[in-house]
Amino acid sequence: MEKELTEDFWSHDKHLEAARKIHFKRLNGVTYLDHAGATLYSECQLTKLFQDLSTSVLGNPHSRSPSSTRSTEIVEEVRNRVLSHFNVSSDDYAVIFTGNCTAALKLLSESFIFRPDIDLDNECLLSKTVASTKSSQPAFVYLIDNHTSVVGIREVVKSRDVSFRHATEKDVDSFTSFPGGNRHEALGREDILPDTNNLFAFPAQSNFSGQRYPLSWIKKVQGHSGFASHEGNWCVLLDAASYLTTSTIDLKQYHPDFVTLSFYKIFGYPTGLGALLVRTSSAHFLKKNYFGGGTVEASLSTEDFHVKRNDLSHRFEDGTLPFLEILAVKHGFDSLLQVTGSLIRASAHAYDLARYVYSRLSSWHYANGRPLAVLYHNEKFTSCLTQGPIVNFNILNSDGNFIGFAIVEKLAQLYNIHFRTGCFCNMGACEQYLSLTAVQVKNNLKAGHVCGDDVDLVDGRPTGSIRISFGYCSTFGDVQRFLRFVSESFLEHNHIGELSANMANSGGEEENHMNTQVSLRTVNDEVRSLVGIRIYLVKSCGGFALTEGEVGQRGLVNDRRWMIINSTGSCISQKREPKLCLIQPSIDKDQKWLTLSYPGFNDLRVDLQNGSHEGGSFQLCHGKVCGDRVVGSDCGEEAAEWLTAVLDKEDLRLVQQTADDERTTSHKSADDEMQPGKLSLANEGQYLLIGTESLRLLLSQMRMRFENGGHTDEDQCMSEEELIERFRPNLIVRTHKPFEEDNWTRLRIGAHTFVNEGLCTRCQMICISQKTGQRSKEPLISLFSLRGKKSTFGILLRRLDDSNAGLLSTGDFVSLVAEN
Repeated sequence: MEKELTEDFWSHDKHLEAARKIHFKRLNGVTYLDHAGATLYSECQLTKLFQDLSTSVLGNPHSRSPSSTRSTEIVEEVRNRVLSHFNVSSDDYAVIFTGNCTAALKLLSESFIFRPDIDLDNECLLSKTVASTKSSQPAFVYLIDNHTSVVGIREVVKSRDVSFRHATEKDVDSFTSFPGGNRHEALGREDILPDTNNLFAFPAQSNFSGQRYPLSWIKKVQGHSGFASHEGNWCVLLDAASYLTTSTIDLKQYHPDFVTLSFYKIFGYPTGLGALLVRTSSAHFLKKNYFGGGTVEASLSTEDFHVKRNDLSHRFEDGTLPFLEILAVKHGFDSLLQVTGSLIRASAHAYDLARYVYSRLSSWHYANGRPLAVLYHNEKFTSCLTQGPIVNFNILNSDGNFIGFAIVEKLAQLYNIHFRTGCFCNMGACEQYLSLTAVQVKNNLKAGHVCGDDVDLVDGRPTGSIRISFGYCSTFGDVQRFLRFVSESFLEHNHIGELSANMANSGGEEENHMNTQVSLRTVNDEVRSLVGIRIYLVKSCGGFALTEGEVGQRGLVNDRRWMIINSTGSCISQKREPKLCLIQPSIDKDQKWLTLSYPGFNDLRVDLQNGSHEGGSFQLCHGKVCGDRVVGSDCGEEAAEWLTAVLDKEDLRLVQQTADDERTTSHKSADDEMQPGKLSLANEGQYLLIGTESLRLLLSQMRMRFENGGHTDEDQCMSEEELIERFRPNLIVRTHKPFEEDNWTRLRIGAHTFVNEGLCTRCQMICISQKTGQRSKEPLISLFSLRGKKSTFGILLRRLDDSNAGLLSTGDFVSLVAEN
């Protein structure tokens, strides 16, 4: 396949690699494969934009001052630039600026005249004769493979007594295969309005699979008065947002009535600007009701009187336009040409990159002959006319079972690869390609799965998929890094996962020779016991070991009682700021002072007893942990200044959870009648427990990967103590078998009884060294090979009878409690 890439491809790829070093320096070490979601802006666009902004005085276009006149000139200049991009002029189409593509769709849905005899105002009706002998119900028809924002139009039309239906590609071909008259021939007279107007919507390119639909449909539908068994005029709405990422549409050749788009899909910035393009000969299909600033010639507040502007764009653009963002569009088109040299070459290059990946993924198989991936494409990359630069797929394991897209995404993050997962706001395509029924989708919702979450498998079937997409600045290096990730993570060392599974089933008999602080050596007839206790005073910061710990209503006393929040009130974690692990908190035995230490800085001391920090009183504040609202006390300005200096970030605050904060656990235990327990600032459970034999097996897995060349990280042979630090448990229990703790329902540790509230799903945070703050690929890759699916490790516990205080001590016996 690599030999099939042409000399022109390699020439353009070399050009882009050079351009990326200048215009996309932030991509160093990053593989960005979500251009269908949002393509990337170039540094040259921002540089020229900021030069313009810093040297120009630009005023509100609704005024007549020189600065306002200049803004008006820029707006009109950009309108013409947009039309030029589509090879037309203002004689052919009008550009109505909107907030984004979705806003353009919403505007159209609210303005389209489905029933001229009802929707048109009296002034229009006086000038035309209405054919109303028999009124048929108008229709809105949309291709099933459409973005949610298009499908949402049906909610608007329902209230206007307009029928709606979805159509497949085969349906559209069938509808247009029968003869039908054009808009006026069916009625016989051009001066007579038909009693219904209908609207058909389809995407130029599927944002799910990248399939490009025939633009020839436009003329066929417009010229077919009986399309989809509905008489009257048929107008065509073309959603061009996905298509325009690497291509343009010649509106001289194809004449959709309406085109919607977002500019960030074309060149990355600005994000809050889109457009509705309206064919001038189709303007009479729209009626504006609301009028805002700048849209009227005249109006009265004392009478029901106003006259809308004649110019279509000005009539529909309510209020002051985002004229500075419109200026960014000008520089966006300039930078697009500067980076690519030719959009045609860029389009062909992006397509070839996607075709290469498609070819590789569709041909790769495991040693047993089973395919690595299921690809979701009707078109097989035979032509760029029918397929865009998108590859959509799911990964299978060697047994032929699906691997959830959430775990694939987690592993990709270890390689700093960015792509999108889920259904991409296109449920129609998701239903079709994944063979999801309406009943399944509704049942998944009842089971708790909603759009955008990480519930990737239900009963072994995927709820979504993985989408990679290429853009105007993508290179073959992106392809190589992505394929290397897939190969290393799923193909090359698959046999290790199979061997690990056998070890897990056999209890893991391999001898462990590593020396550690916590001995994991165990004998199967030895009693279970608590061998380690750890707390983490400040969430996501360093922890320390205890020989005994006091139990409280939220977990171990003082465990995750403090957090660091940003200016929005959100708690920051090591996933965003790895240096947090180097902050080492401690508390004196009388619990009067909290001390934070960091290499190279003086210690911070927070007075806990008097509710003040070196004389400064605490103030009540609110923060967020995993979406939960938390009530806390701000620890003062000196703490904030210390954190800002240490982490080199502004607007950080140290906050202590108040005693009366009402945050509770969200997990359900086996006993559904039990009330949720109070929760500290931990993500999910009061206590996190891990088993020694599970650790032992994972270390064996990591060693096998190393011996088979599975990775080259410096910490490939990390000690057991280092591995424990990465999992950040509260309780470490000597167990009999690997992962036996997963199936415990209730257990007693010393004098205290706990209930298992579920497994702890692991993310890339366990790949951060707690000694250096550096990221690696282990142990998440080995954990995935060992466990698959959600890569769980450890169980979340809640203590029963939490009104009683007491202690947990290393050496306490651990026993399983039989349920009644």
